[in-house]
Amino acid sequence: ATRQAKLGPEHPDTLYSMNNLGKAYCDANQGEKAAATFKEFVAGQRKQSKPDDPQFAGLLAQVSLDLLKCRQHAAVEKLLRECLAIREKKEPDVWTTFNTKSLLGGALLGQKKYADAEPLLLAGYEGMKQREKTIPPQGKVCLPEAIEHLVQLYEAMDKKDDSAKWAKEMEASKQAGANLEKKP
Repeated sequence: ATRQAKLGPEHPDTLYSMNNLGKAYCDANQGEKAAATFKEFVAGQRKQSKPDDPQFAGLLAQVSLDLLKCRQHAAVEKLLRECLAIREKKEPDVWTTFNTKSLLGGALLGQKKYADAEPLLLAGYEGMKQREKTIPPQGKVCLPEAIEHLVQLYEAMDKKDDSAKWAKEMEASKQAGANLEKKP
């Protein structure tokens, strides 16, 4: 509040503080306050960004990850749709575009919009799997998370065969990850 009053709502220091406050609200399980704070943060950042800027899409993705952690699925849906639109236009073949599809599918899954979530989760996983070699080490967690969302989706839809198939894929993925960690 002090930075907003002295520096203005769009000053970089104000926005930095808003981002940190949003994260703190998430950590404190105050999702609605986090969503409201991040909404202001994104609005301030939007004014400083060019339309369809991939860096702005990255910011939307990061805010979305924070909001997903505190189960603000409805609030994050709009951000991820905007992020996906930018990435599909500017970076259609990059693994992050497919991760965004998977995240959006996860947000819809959290809202029990299963029919809408399924194609996004499948396309997100397949796209990341095809580009697995291009995923940097810090992003390697995204592929198992995508599989986990598919397992959750099919369990929620009571599709036992599909759920079992993806659970098997998740086990294979974990085993592959464990084997990579053992290598020097």
